[in-house]
Amino acid sequence: MGAGEFPEDIYTEPEEVDPHTLRNLGPLRPLAGVWEGTGKDVHPFVDGAEEDAYVERIELEPIDAQPNGPQLLYGLRYHLRIVKPGEIETFHDQVGYWLWEPATKMVTMMLAIPRAQVALATGLVEPDAREFELVAPERSIVSGPFLQHAFRTVEFRIRVTIDPGGTWSYEEDTVMQVLGRPEPFHHRDRNTLTKVAEPVPNPLVRHA
Repeated sequence: MGAGEFPEDIYTEPEEVDPHTLRNLGPLRPLAGVWEGTGKDVHPFVDGAEEDAYVERIELEPIDAQPNGPQLLYGLRYHLRIVKPGEIETFHDQVGYWLWEPATKMVTMMLAIPRAQVALATGLVEPDAREFELVAPERSIVSGPFLQHAFRTVEFRIRVTIDPGGTWSYEEDTVMQVLGRPEPFHHRDRNTLTKVAEPVPNPLVRHA
């Protein structure tokens, strides 16, 4: 949605807000819950690229509806933790939100990692879509000084596929300009996740 498409009234919130987030998540509904899986990661290494397996656990729990002036957003708060097989030490930690705006059919993924980096990926998605892609261009990615110097991220993409049988998969492509390399490097991650626990209802419903 461009700036010219926004309503003139930027303060009045929607009158109708459903307290039940789980039934208002559109294409994000199948992602709600706790998931685990073993994936593959291809990342830059000193002499080229290195591939590793990883074990992932991701918790996606519904939050209360978020009026934002005339906007109305429903979403999932998530925490993702990755370790290497057989290890305990965290290999990758990530938090953020997946948001669905029914009025515009926009999905937004907000992510933050404790290496001083945040990103905002968006895409237009039909409510019943079983596959969709979100993109964060460079202007939607903020990195700390070291990452910006040595591993500058110029684009992030994630493609989600809701698989038959209650699993879902993703493929990520983080395009980086690595210091000293002439061509961009495609840092790729992929995984198929299996549900291990159902989502907890959002606070407003849970305490009603």
